[in-house]
Amino acid sequence: MLWRKGLTLSCLLAMLVLSGGCKEEQVSVGAKAPALAAYDLTGQQVDLTRWQGKRVYLNFWSSGCGGCLAEMATLETLNKRYGDNVVVVAVNTDPDGVDISPLLEQQKISYPVIRDQLGITKERYQVIGTPTSFIIDGDGKVMAQHQGARDEQQLTVLFEQLAGGGGR
Repeated sequence: MLWRKGLTLSCLLAMLVLSGGCKEEQVSVGAKAPALAAYDLTGQQVDLTRWQGKRVYLNFWSSGCGGCLAEMATLETLNKRYGDNVVVVAVNTDPDGVDISPLLEQQKISYPVIRDQLGITKERYQVIGTPTSFIIDGDGKVMAQHQGARDEQQLTVLFEQLAGGGGR
Protein backbone atom coordinates (compact mmCIF):
# COMPACT_ATOMS: atom_id res chain seq x y z
CA MET A 1 0.00 0.00 0.00
CA LEU A 2 2.84 2.37 0.84
CA TRP A 3 4.47 1.76 -2.54
CA ARG A 4 1.21 2.78 -4.30
CA LYS A 5 1.23 6.11 -2.49
CA GLY A 6 4.87 6.58 -3.45
CA LEU A 7 4.14 5.69 -7.07
CA THR A 8 1.14 8.03 -7.17
CA LEU A 9 3.17 10.84 -5.63
CA SER A 10 6.00 10.24 -8.13
CA CYS A 11 3.58 10.32 -11.06
CA LEU A 12 1.97 13.54 -9.84
CA LEU A 13 5.37 15.15 -9.38
CA ALA A 14 6.46 14.07 -12.87
CA MET A 15 3.27 15.51 -14.40
CA LEU A 16 3.80 18.78 -12.57
CA VAL A 17 7.39 19.07 -13.81
CA LEU A 18 6.51 18.12 -17.39
CA SER A 19 3.49 20.42 -17.58
CA GLY A 20 5.73 23.38 -16.75
CA GLY A 21 7.55 22.81 -20.04
CA CYS A 22 4.27 22.96 -21.97
CA LYS A 23 3.27 26.40 -20.79
CA GLU A 24 2.54 28.86 -23.58
CA GLU A 25 4.87 31.83 -23.70
CA GLN A 26 3.29 35.23 -23.27
CA VAL A 27 3.12 37.37 -26.40
CA SER A 28 5.06 40.42 -25.36
CA VAL A 29 6.30 43.58 -27.02
CA GLY A 30 9.87 43.13 -28.20
CA ALA A 31 9.61 39.34 -28.37
CA LYS A 32 9.64 37.29 -31.56
CA ALA A 33 6.14 36.95 -32.98
CA PRO A 34 4.68 33.44 -32.69
CA ALA A 35 4.61 31.36 -35.86
CA LEU A 36 1.43 31.33 -37.89
CA ALA A 37 -0.46 28.03 -38.18
CA ALA A 38 -2.78 29.19 -40.92
CA TYR A 39 -3.38 28.93 -44.65
CA ASP A 40 -4.20 31.46 -47.34
CA LEU A 41 -7.39 31.16 -49.36
CA THR A 42 -5.69 28.90 -51.92
CA GLY A 43 -4.70 26.43 -49.20
CA GLN A 44 -1.02 27.38 -49.03
CA GLN A 45 0.59 27.55 -45.60
CA VAL A 46 1.57 31.09 -44.65
CA ASP A 47 4.65 32.21 -42.75
CA LEU A 48 5.48 35.69 -41.47
CA THR A 49 8.80 35.57 -43.33
CA ARG A 50 6.77 36.19 -46.50
CA TRP A 51 6.67 39.85 -45.39
CA GLN A 52 10.17 40.07 -43.93
CA GLY A 53 11.51 43.62 -44.06
CA LYS A 54 8.01 45.13 -43.86
CA ARG A 55 5.93 45.96 -40.87
CA VAL A 56 2.87 43.74 -40.59
CA TYR A 57 -0.50 44.79 -39.19
CA LEU A 58 -1.76 41.35 -38.17
CA ASN A 59 -5.52 41.68 -37.67
CA PHE A 60 -7.55 38.83 -36.13
CA TRP A 61 -11.19 39.05 -37.23
CA SER A 62 -14.37 37.03 -37.64
CA SER A 63 -17.33 37.42 -39.98
CA GLY A 64 -19.79 37.89 -37.11
CA CYS A 65 -17.82 40.76 -35.57
CA GLY A 66 -19.29 44.20 -36.33
CA GLY A 67 -16.12 46.05 -35.31
CA CYS A 68 -14.05 43.81 -37.58
CA LEU A 69 -16.28 44.48 -40.57
CA ALA A 70 -16.25 48.22 -39.86
CA GLU A 71 -12.43 48.26 -40.04
CA MET A 72 -12.15 46.37 -43.34
CA ALA A 73 -12.67 49.23 -45.81
CA THR A 74 -10.22 51.47 -43.96
CA LEU A 75 -7.62 48.69 -43.77
CA GLU A 76 -8.03 48.12 -47.52
CA THR A 77 -7.41 51.82 -48.24
CA LEU A 78 -4.42 51.96 -45.89
CA ASN A 79 -2.91 48.78 -47.28
CA LYS A 80 -3.04 50.26 -50.78
CA ARG A 81 -1.57 53.56 -49.58
CA TYR A 82 1.18 52.23 -47.30
CA GLY A 83 1.66 48.69 -48.62
CA ASP A 84 5.30 49.30 -49.57
CA ASN A 85 6.12 49.71 -45.88
CA VAL A 86 3.21 48.23 -43.91
CA VAL A 87 1.15 45.26 -45.03
CA VAL A 88 -2.21 44.28 -43.59
CA VAL A 89 -2.58 40.55 -42.97
CA ALA A 90 -6.05 39.48 -41.86
CA VAL A 91 -6.33 36.30 -39.79
CA ASN A 92 -9.87 34.96 -40.03
CA THR A 93 -10.90 32.97 -36.96
CA ASP A 94 -14.20 31.57 -38.26
CA PRO A 95 -14.61 27.77 -38.24
CA ASP A 96 -13.81 25.83 -41.41
CA GLY A 97 -17.45 25.59 -42.51
CA VAL A 98 -17.90 29.36 -42.79
CA ASP A 99 -17.46 30.65 -46.36
CA ILE A 100 -15.86 34.09 -46.14
CA SER A 101 -15.35 34.52 -49.91
CA PRO A 102 -18.61 36.45 -50.55
CA LEU A 103 -17.80 38.84 -47.71
CA LEU A 104 -14.28 39.48 -49.04
CA GLU A 105 -15.65 40.08 -52.54
CA GLN A 106 -18.33 42.43 -51.22
CA GLN A 107 -15.73 44.39 -49.22
CA LYS A 108 -13.29 44.31 -52.20
CA ILE A 109 -10.45 43.08 -49.98
CA SER A 110 -7.11 42.70 -51.75
CA TYR A 111 -4.78 42.40 -48.74
CA PRO A 112 -3.71 38.91 -47.63
CA VAL A 113 -6.37 36.95 -45.74
CA ILE A 114 -5.43 33.75 -43.97
CA ARG A 115 -7.63 31.16 -42.27
CA ASP A 116 -7.07 29.91 -38.72
CA GLN A 117 -9.87 27.34 -38.69
CA LEU A 118 -8.30 25.24 -35.93
CA GLY A 119 -7.60 28.25 -33.71
CA ILE A 120 -3.91 27.44 -33.28
CA THR A 121 -2.66 30.87 -34.35
CA LYS A 122 -5.34 32.55 -32.24
CA GLU A 123 -4.16 30.50 -29.26
CA ARG A 124 -0.49 31.28 -29.91
CA TYR A 125 -1.26 34.99 -29.97
CA GLN A 126 -3.59 34.63 -26.96
CA VAL A 127 -6.47 36.31 -28.76
CA ILE A 128 -9.61 36.26 -26.63
CA GLY A 129 -11.84 38.34 -28.88
CA THR A 130 -11.98 40.04 -32.25
CA PRO A 131 -10.81 42.36 -33.53
CA THR A 132 -7.36 42.04 -32.03
CA SER A 133 -4.33 43.42 -33.83
CA PHE A 134 -0.58 43.05 -33.56
CA ILE A 135 2.10 45.15 -35.18
CA ILE A 136 5.13 43.12 -36.15
CA ASP A 137 8.35 44.77 -37.28
CA GLY A 138 10.43 43.80 -40.31
CA ASP A 139 12.52 41.45 -38.17
CA GLY A 140 9.48 39.53 -36.92
CA LYS A 141 9.26 41.05 -33.45
CA VAL A 142 6.03 42.23 -31.83
CA MET A 143 5.94 46.04 -31.65
CA ALA A 144 2.43 46.48 -30.24
CA GLN A 145 -0.87 44.78 -29.51
CA HIS A 146 -4.40 46.21 -29.46
CA GLN A 147 -7.76 44.69 -28.56
CA GLY A 148 -10.91 46.17 -30.03
CA ALA A 149 -11.87 48.10 -33.13
CA ARG A 150 -10.18 51.29 -34.26
CA ASP A 151 -11.89 53.99 -36.26
CA GLU A 152 -10.64 55.41 -39.56
CA GLN A 153 -8.78 58.31 -37.96
CA GLN A 154 -7.00 56.09 -35.41
CA LEU A 155 -5.94 53.61 -38.09
CA THR A 156 -4.77 56.35 -40.46
CA VAL A 157 -2.59 58.00 -37.79
CA LEU A 158 -1.17 54.61 -36.83
CA PHE A 159 -0.29 53.65 -40.41
CA GLU A 160 1.27 57.07 -41.07
CA GLN A 161 3.50 56.54 -38.02
CA LEU A 162 4.38 52.98 -39.03
CA ALA A 163 5.24 54.03 -42.56
CA GLY A 164 7.41 56.90 -41.35
CA GLY A 165 4.92 59.55 -42.43
CA GLY A 166 4.99 58.73 -46.11
CA GLY A 167 2.37 57.02 -48.21
CA ARG A 168 2.23 56.13 -51.87
